[in-house]
Amino acid sequence: MTGTNGPLSGIKVVELAQWVFVPSAAAILAELGADVIRIEHPKHGDPYHALTTAGAANSAGALSARSAQANRGKRSIGIDLGAPGGRDVAYSLIREADVFMTSLRVGALVKHGMSQQDLAEINPRLVYARGDAFGPAGADSDKPGYDITAFWARGGVGELVTEPDAPQLARQPPSFGDRIASVGLAAGVMASLLGLERGCEPQPVGASLIGAAAWVTASEIVSGGPAKGPGQRVAMPPLTGSYRCADGKWIMLNLMQSERFWDDFCKCIGAPELRSDERFFNVQGRDGNGAELRLELEAVLGRCTRDEWSAALADFDGPWAPVQDVSELASDPQMEANGFVCPVEGSDMRLVRSPFTVGVPQRILPRGPELGEHTEELLLESGCSWDQIVRLKDAGVIT
Repeated sequence: MTGTNGPLSGIKVVELAQWVFVPSAAAILAELGADVIRIEHPKHGDPYHALTTAGAANSAGALSARSAQANRGKRSIGIDLGAPGGRDVAYSLIREADVFMTSLRVGALVKHGMSQQDLAEINPRLVYARGDAFGPAGADSDKPGYDITAFWARGGVGELVTEPDAPQLARQPPSFGDRIASVGLAAGVMASLLGLERGCEPQPVGASLIGAAAWVTASEIVSGGPAKGPGQRVAMPPLTGSYRCADGKWIMLNLMQSERFWDDFCKCIGAPELRSDERFFNVQGRDGNGAELRLELEAVLGRCTRDEWSAALADFDGPWAPVQDVSELASDPQMEANGFVCPVEGSDMRLVRSPFTVGVPQRILPRGPELGEHTEELLLESGCSWDQIVRLKDAGVIT
């Protein structure tokens, strides 16, 4: 388990969830010290374990790096909730829990006796947290959805980053919306726990993929959207945006305060002629002649490679960055200095820690559990005898 001295040490979380969204939220809580117990089907496990895009075609109990990323620091128990006695085994864990987290749809939760009302009857102090695709209200509230459909497609994120004349929608990176939404769900759980600490009644927590999409596109929503009309986009200012370098790689500029940075920028890129050009002499000229300025910058920045520009701009105090691919990001000196990607105990894996720190961040992350790895340990903790455990195993209720 992770961080037994963390701020959530002593908090017990029972997770009944699959794939990435809710498990990633629970992984954040585990990293902060919570004891997170995963309930998985004893034979099938979480289908994310065996997702072929995560590497080799794993078995249900095998652990891919992507599965470990969402489940590190947890304990796993295999329970067949549909088998006689399976629900009671789960209840024995939930009675002692502080938080229940799930991604199951309402119908499945009712079927297995895991609705908010069901669990409130056995544990009135339980924080009930659910992540879904489309929010808890409305006609589509219980429709199935993944981040690529609820966040990227219906949530408008994919359209927002796709050029108007593109032959198809821009590709979403794997689990992109899931991990964004997971931070909100984890924050909601922590807020509800804080309310309990201060004497409030337990407040249910919800987060959705489409809600996360609205949050990340809020600037466009509140300003009426980025488009001037069908198929049209507002052009980026010339000092904000990407420029292709001589080696085909890119740099990104974001010099919104152009009056502050213009002179130094021209010096750093070796273009005094732009600094003295009357078309670009002040901010009004640079804005009014934006198309011309962009062409000039394309010509200048196309003369050198990305790394050459990185060296030339190293001491420039304006906001810019080299455009990196993910493999470059993983070895970026800033990533190394801050420990954003960490080795995993007893493994050659490297996983990404939570996107914030509380106290001193961990430099080594725990591994994810194998399917049902902690079944016996957890049942003994909940008061089961060895004889009861053997009977449950023989009946196929647990693994």
